[in-house]
Formats: sequence, C-alpha cells, structure tokens
Amino acid sequence: MEDKKSASIHNDLLFHLEDIDCISQSYPFISTSHHMMILFIDGCGTLTIDDSPYLVTKGKIFLVQPQSMIDLSELSKEFRFYKIAFTAFQLKQGAPSPYLGPIFSEEVEYTLYPNTRFIRLIEDLPNLDYLKQQGALYELLNLLFEHQLHMNYQLTMTKAVEETINYIHSYYQQPLTVKKLAELAHIAHWQYSTIFQTLTGKKPLDYITDLRLTKAKELLLQTNEPLKAIAQRVGFDDEYYFNRRFRQVVGIPPKQFARQSKQKTVVKDWTGHEVAIPRSPHRVIYHGETFGDMLIFDVQPIGGDKNSISKSFYKNHVPYIQDVAFPINLEKSSKLNPDLIIFTNNDEQQYQALSSIAPTITLNSWDSLEERVLLLGRWLSQQQRAEDWLEHFKTQEKTMWQQLQTVVEPGESASVLTFDHGKRLFIMGCTGLSTALFHPDGFQPHPQVKKLLQAGEGYREIPIDHLPQYAGDRIFMLLSDKPESQMATIELINSDIWKGLPAVQTNHAYLVDATKWNYGDAFTREKLLGALPKLLVTAR
Repeated sequence: MEDKKSASIHNDLLFHLEDIDCISQSYPFISTSHHMMILFIDGCGTLTIDDSPYLVTKGKIFLVQPQSMIDLSELSKEFRFYKIAFTAFQLKQGAPSPYLGPIFSEEVEYTLYPNTRFIRLIEDLPNLDYLKQQGALYELLNLLFEHQLHMNYQLTMTKAVEETINYIHSYYQQPLTVKKLAELAHIAHWQYSTIFQTLTGKKPLDYITDLRLTKAKELLLQTNEPLKAIAQRVGFDDEYYFNRRFRQVVGIPPKQFARQSKQKTVVKDWTGHEVAIPRSPHRVIYHGETFGDMLIFDVQPIGGDKNSISKSFYKNHVPYIQDVAFPINLEKSSKLNPDLIIFTNNDEQQYQALSSIAPTITLNSWDSLEERVLLLGRWLSQQQRAEDWLEHFKTQEKTMWQQLQTVVEPGESASVLTFDHGKRLFIMGCTGLSTALFHPDGFQPHPQVKKLLQAGEGYREIPIDHLPQYAGDRIFMLLSDKPESQMATIELINSDIWKGLPAVQTNHAYLVDATKWNYGDAFTREKLLGALPKLLVTAR
C-alpha cells in the first residue's frame, strides 16, 4: 500500500504524452481515462474531483488519476487552464502494462512558487516536436516531484527541530551545545540553526539563555535562595557569568529585578479601573486577539487562548504557553498563579472574577498598534523597548510602501471582507488585516470603512447586496477556516454581484487566509511587511 505522506516516483514507470489543450470555455464535467495535469492560468471558484472540493486560484496545479470525474460547474466563467493528458506504463518482468495509481504521492493539489518555469514549459509544449514534448512531460513531473520531496523533507526536518526544542525545555539545566542538538535532530549544524531561528525567532544558544533566565526570574520571585544556587539550578556554572548575562538581557542585575518585581505601581486601564500591578510583572496571562503584541517584550506570557495561538505565525515562539481557553476559564487561569492578567474584553462580570485571581487590567485591542505597544511598555516597565520597536517598525513599513509605488496607485482604496458566524458578511474596520493596509504611502480606507475607523468599530455586518457600496479599488477577501463560512465565500466569488465589482474585473481581488493574516498584533504586522508585497506583486 502507498504511504500517503511519502514522495517517491516509481522507478519502473514510463510516461507518454497523449494530448495538451488550453480550455477557456465552460464544460460542466471532464471525465479522465488518462492521468491528467491541470494548470490554472485564470479563474477562481471550486473544482470538485471525485466529490472532493478544491479551491481554485491562479497558478494552482492539480494532478488527477485516471477514472476520475472533474466537476467544473462551480468555477467562474472567466477561467482558463491547460489540460495535459498522459499515460503511465509500469514495467513488469520487462513488459509494459498500464498504470492507474498515483505517480509519486496521493496529493492532488500543488502550488509551486515561483511557477514561471512550470508555466513556460506547458506553454511551449504545443510548439515542440514529438520527442521534445515527451521530454518536457518528464520535466514537468520532475518539478512536481521535487516540490513534493522538498515539502516532505522540510516537514521532517522541522519536526526533528521541534523535538529538540522540547528537549531543551526538559534539560535546560544541563550543558547544551548547538552541535549536540543538531546531532539529536540528525541535521547538519547550519541547517539546524536556520530552521531553529525560523521556528523560534532566536538563535539556539540565545533561546537556551533566555529560557534559563526566565526560569531564574521565577526562582528570584518565588524563593530567597542565594544567586549561586539559582544560577546552578537553571544551568549556569558560574555565578558571575549568570549575573552578567542577566544584566545584559534583562537590563538590571538579578537582585534589583527581584526587588522591583515585588514593588507595585498604580495604572488606569481601558474600562476605567485603577489597579495596583507589579512594577515588573513576570507571570502574565494575556487573553485577546492581539496576543502577538507581547512577543516584542522581554516577558514570555504564561497563559493565553491556545486554540487561536495554534493557528498563528507565532505558535512556535510560545511552545509552552498554557491554555486558559476562550471564553477565559477561571480555574485554568488560577492554577497558573499569574502576577498580572491582561484582558482585552470589557465584560465587567468576567473582569471582577479574574481580578480575584490576580491584578487584572483591561486593554482595548482595537486601539492602534502604536497606542497598544506604548501602553504595554509602560505596564511592563519596558518603555524604551516599546519606543525602539515602534521606530524600527515604522521605518520598515514606510520602506515597504515606497517600494510598492509601482504597484499601488496614489489614493487607491481598499476594503477587507470576511464571512463569519456562518453566512454573515462583515466589512473590517480597526482590527485585523485592515489595520496593516492603510498608510499615507499605501492604501486609503474606502469611505464606508473610514466611517468605521472614525467610530472605533472593529467590524460591521453588511447585507451581501450592499457589497458594491463597501468595495474599494482593492478587495481582500478573508477565507475562514469554518466550512459554512468557506462555502459562503465560494458562493459569493461565483456570484454576479462579485464578478461585477471593479476590483474583481481588474484582478485586484485577493483571497487571504483569515486564520493567519486577520490579526493586527505587532508580530503579525511585522510578518506582513514581507508577505504583502509578494501578494500584490505575484497577483499582477
């Protein structure tokens, strides 16, 4: 039986190109007697292959086995794709026989990036002579195979590095070197460090040091042990080196940290409470969609909504975050013994219950990124860190928009839409992805969106037939991970009201993963500085 996760071309297979066709008119169904490779040049909607639906976007590739039924009825009318039919033969005892199984993987859907070589090969196919056509087919299959092999290899290496991160958290007190960790993962030293930094945002030794210092902070707050004992308990052999590294990373010596952490300061939160909080809180629960704001500070949150975090870009940066659920669970929160709870909700009843566990302050997650970061900097006694991060971020953001001047016309408006709670359509305001799009050198909010921003609204539900009144020159359609909302998105994309929007007609409508990108926190905003240009340039 074929392993669905493996990628290995049968070394006894031969291939023969049967036909190539460029299809741009509506066929409700295609039945296949051969293996088939499909490359979409234009179009969107749903392609159904043997009752399994696949979302179609420009550049998607599908590898379909013989005896399959392909349903095209839910594609937009403006679709165009190349269809390459080929036969596979398996050599058995020297005699070829037809082969109907998977070529190298059970995978059907592929996305190659960049895909220019793949597209060029297919476009050249009809003009080649017979022998060159057969050679080009092998090259196309090899590109897909290399992609699948690379993806599987990357996944295997990533899992191996993740296992060593678990190892670090279990044995941080022991001597650890990058060489030893790479050997445990069975990965080359240079590859290990690169993957590790991608997963955690830190070099391996910096990650180990930070973990040891985090554990040291806990001991400094919970015990009266001498520094020498604390240093040894967290993996430092030398008390003086521990003291020096602690000061370099935290900014103050260990004893001063312990004294300051036990001091209190009074702050006023979003909903008007005046609360005495630790001057340098250490065990922080952060509950809200802007959790990523905390990751720019030298405070590792101990609790949050793990379900939301597990879908985010920063999940590997907080591998040992404890789940306090959504809505926030009082029992789980209490067991973590926090010294501060930050709560992005104005529910007074929940607030009173949480404040019985630890000092609790509310924060408006719909405030601007700058307002939130500066406020957290004050609450965490890390004002300078907040100001430095904001200055660096603003410089990078301005540079990005200036580089996009050839792509984004001055004054172009943008709107962000999403289906949620089933088939309810929402226009996004001062929360999520839209917060990253509006900039003096970038997109301007659509007039209706501008009203939401001025009113401080995060989003507003709108009737589908009102969509043209909210659609900007660019539309960013967020794709939910909820099946009913996904189907509503696909139905809208296939509707006349969608196809009649100017942004859709100019190919300025983008489908974006909501679970990854519909956040306005500091960590995600940094990631968008790299992702947004790729989205806008690739889709041109």
